[in-house]
Amino acid sequence: MLNLFVDVMKMNVLLIDDETEICFLLKNMLRREGIGCDVAFSMAEGREQLLSGHYAAVFLDIHLPDGLGYQMIPEIRERQPDVQVIAISAVDNEAENANKQGADLFIPKPFDKGSILGGLRSLGLTA
Repeated sequence: MLNLFVDVMKMNVLLIDDETEICFLLKNMLRREGIGCDVAFSMAEGREQLLSGHYAAVFLDIHLPDGLGYQMIPEIRERQPDVQVIAISAVDNEAENANKQGADLFIPKPFDKGSILGGLRSLGLTA
């Protein structure tokens, strides 16, 4: 029998951030828009997720417990060349560093639904 209540996501993203509240907020915001979201709380966990899943975008916090997130951008590109990297940080002056390392977009914290969905839209990931 066909299950009519299958949760079909338009795309899947990875969120690498050590702040559980940010992860909860962003994951729920994206799910309401039909976007799947896997979460990693460190660079090490993010590396594991990148090996096991395919993502349209990676939301990457800059200050993580095991390093600076933007240092991971070349590795993300190597593992998933087509992924869009969106750096997120409460420290505005990190935008320049993230962009130099190859981030496609920088979104400052605190963010809202408009900045997240607008960012995805500007990268051509949502309508």
